[in-house]
Amino acid sequence: MTLALGLLTVAVVIGVAAPLYLRIAVTPRLRPGLALAAWMHSLLTVVVALPLSGLLLALPAGSGLDGLVGMADNCVNVFVSRDDVAWAAWADVARLGSAAALLALTARVAVVAVLRVRRHRRHRREHVALLRSLGRADGAVLWLADTTPIAYSVGGRDGTIVATRGVERLNADERDAVLAHEWAHLRGRHHALVLAADIVAAALPFVPLCRQAPGAVRVLVELAADAAAARHHGPGPVRSALLAVTARQTPRTALAMSRDAVDARLLWLESGRLPTRRLPVRADYAAAAALTTVPAALSVTGVVLLVTLYCLAVVG
Repeated sequence: MTLALGLLTVAVVIGVAAPLYLRIAVTPRLRPGLALAAWMHSLLTVVVALPLSGLLLALPAGSGLDGLVGMADNCVNVFVSRDDVAWAAWADVARLGSAAALLALTARVAVVAVLRVRRHRRHRREHVALLRSLGRADGAVLWLADTTPIAYSVGGRDGTIVATRGVERLNADERDAVLAHEWAHLRGRHHALVLAADIVAAALPFVPLCRQAPGAVRVLVELAADAAAARHHGPGPVRSALLAVTARQTPRTALAMSRDAVDARLLWLESGRLPTRRLPVRADYAAAAALTTVPAALSVTGVVLLVTLYCLAVVG
């Protein structure tokens, strides 16, 4: 049961504290891809730790895994040997009740995920089909006959970039920057990351990390796409393209931006603040994993120490 308590503590600590320390990574001095990876790693840790701790708590006493990490159960056995059977019975009820609650939360996440993914796929399919009947396709780009400069991407297995004639009329640098930004969304699977954040927020709204994830992830995917476009075309064209292109008419399937998020992007692009140095994506993943592993390791270590001290006190 010790490992189960450790995993549950990991989920609680990261779910509550992660939004506080993840703010450190959101700075113009670091690549936005690092902060984005850190948010997603933290969400994944919480979503995985909950069912694992529930399954471990549901394991019957004396099973193989329970015998390997069953330090807390050994303490219960000491009480049983002292004829404190009532306390042991309550402890068993609490263990099974906690397991049921954690597995119920896991089932809720799974149900929300299935419903959201199905609805998202249906809306995306219908939207792209409508646009293909109205515009002309040029590879993965659908051009619409509208003079208002609008550009967005629709994710999925066959990702699509939607742009208007107004974008075509921008100067070459701005047009290329707009398309590079949208290509970065498709290559980075940013739509899937935003959908995942929406799912955990809807399923676990009482967890601060999950509740704040959609807003943070939406801003970070835009900053990451800006950085990718700036690497090839420079921050200046990306900034001027952002000022020229409107997001007011983008659908729900697009990564539509609020006014505050656009202001943040303009600030990061100003004076070359957005890092444009190209580094391997694996570096972001490794740094994000380390940022998530540290609080997880500290949580598990703390639980093991507390259980050990408790057992020593009981035996003594």
